[in-house]
Amino acid sequence: MKIWPILTPDAIVLDAALADKDAVLRFIALTFVRLGRITDADKVYAALRNREELMSTGIGGGIGIPHAFSSEIRDVGLLLIRLARSIPFQALDGKAVDIVFPLIVPGSEKSLHLDALSGISGLCRTPGFLKKIRMIKDSGLIWEEIRKTEESGNP
Repeated sequence: MKIWPILTPDAIVLDAALADKDAVLRFIALTFVRLGRITDADKVYAALRNREELMSTGIGGGIGIPHAFSSEIRDVGLLLIRLARSIPFQALDGKAVDIVFPLIVPGSEKSLHLDALSGISGLCRTPGFLKKIRMIKDSGLIWEEIRKTEESGNP
């Protein structure tokens, strides 16, 4: 699954100053509310928190993909958050996280959930992609880089 059609430039947050993983999860829920994707931030925060308690969604290489199912959302919701500084995330490789791709999927959409996770993962494995995401200073340009990368068939 290509993620550029579901990730809008206003859903890309650059240099968010967040202190820890819990602050990131709360910020995710509040950002989905701000974007009009959900109405109950507490429900989404709880779903994300419950998922993190099962196993960290820090996949390594400075990337976190917090994800959860929620009846709060009608279609897949995706953000990209670049943190102002790396934070501990209990990632698989033990490294701190500085790029977060939060994903919220309606509870009945299991295959959509897996497709979206696969799309994010493939994008993150594209050579040079993460370096560009860490350097670009404009959310619109980051979105364009994602679109260009996916349309070129690289991920």
